[in-house]
Amino acid sequence: MNDTPFKILFFSYTFPPKVVGGVQTYIYEVTSHFKKIHPETYTIINTRGLWFIPFFIPYSIVKAVYLGITHVHACDGFHSFQGHLIKKLTGVKTSITIHGLDVIYDLFIFRKLGPKVIAKFDRVICVSNATRTECIMRGIPEDRCVVILNGVDPSTFPMKQSKPELRRQIEARLGISLKNRTALFTNGRLMKRKGVEWFIRRVMPRLEKKYIYIVSGQGPEKDAITTAVRECSLEGRVFVLGKTEFETLRLLYNGVDLFIMPNIRVYNTMEGFGLVILEANSCGTPVIAANIEGITDAVVHGVTGWLVTERNVDEYVKYITKPRLPGGKIAGVIQKKFNWATITKRYFDEIRGI
Repeated sequence: MNDTPFKILFFSYTFPPKVVGGVQTYIYEVTSHFKKIHPETYTIINTRGLWFIPFFIPYSIVKAVYLGITHVHACDGFHSFQGHLIKKLTGVKTSITIHGLDVIYDLFIFRKLGPKVIAKFDRVICVSNATRTECIMRGIPEDRCVVILNGVDPSTFPMKQSKPELRRQIEARLGISLKNRTALFTNGRLMKRKGVEWFIRRVMPRLEKKYIYIVSGQGPEKDAITTAVRECSLEGRVFVLGKTEFETLRLLYNGVDLFIMPNIRVYNTMEGFGLVILEANSCGTPVIAANIEGITDAVVHGVTGWLVTERNVDEYVKYITKPRLPGGKIAGVIQKKFNWATITKRYFDEIRGI
């Protein structure tokens, strides 16, 4: 048993609900579960949104110096400069989680200095093997880089109603008929690397008319996506919802037939993991996703879904039209392998062992 003092501080610039995304979900889940297993867990969190960051940085450094902490954990790569400064001022042990974009970011100063600063942390936790590879390529010591996959709270998204009842609720809420239709669903920020426009233009026209595609989310690609729907004459089969409230998202995760993540490679960006895959899987919904970047660690091929070759239309059609994987088994794998409670215990052991 390790009896040395262990007083840990997590800090982050962003936090739900002011800013919501995969990284922010990770921050909330890890810090919440860490506090349950270790009482001497502290957080300095910016809850006021992005506008407060210039004020938050000096405030958090001053506060951290006087907390008497033994370990500091920076919640993503953009916190590396701040975390390293705290280490220099206090001599504490430091760790950091790298999500993908935060190590390949192309801003000149960060590109030149970011990896060098991250390399000074005692432990670099990568959310996928792809992210670890990117870290090592940029000179971060291999022996300091460990992989701890992201997770999901298996009680957050599942609903108890029957599939027919869930689909009736979706129809009532969205005004979309699901009778005799197979519903495909994508949720996430609408960026080019998500591949939604490509999927609409290349895959949807190859599928029978009974297949519909529901897209949830906002982002810079929304206009291109709606243009693709119009140009491909898919107005009655593709539905772009924009931002959806939480209960609608739950209904969709539980009531659709397949979750689709058709990512494509785009220069200077990457998918570090793909938390939305686990959210859908936790409801027993199988996933079909591109076999690239961090996505490969989020899907258990042939068990929780199918990984397909990037931009391969024939493979997408093949797996979309295959018999469904058993939902109970999918949810069971998520409960066992990707439960945030289990993931956080790995964080605890890794950071405690520095």
